Amino acid sequence: MKKYEKRSNQQTLGQALEHFIKQSGKEELIWEVKAEEAWQTVMGKFFEKYTDRVEVRQRVLYVKINSPAMRQELLMGKSKILANINEEIRKEFLIDVKIY
Repeated sequence: MKKYEKRSNQQTLGQALEHFIKQSGKEELIWEVKAEEAWQTVMGKFFEKYTDRVEVRQRVLYVKINSPAMRQELLMGKSKILANINEEIRKEFLIDVKIY
């Protein structure tokens, strides 16, 4: 019976998935989803009731806020929100946040 040898190109499941995602061209889509989810994590439950829509297009996070007063408040802290979301996803992925 042949004894199996350890291959030198072995990798973890995480590494294999990462390689597959890069090869399939879906890496940007994964970062978009992570950024959308990070909005909820970074902003918390309080802003959830004011948020109607969150989506990423071409590395820009678009957030629809249903309260004019809250929208204005968030617009003033836009650069901090951008930095916090990029920090949460551990990648400088987003280039802007549009709050409307």
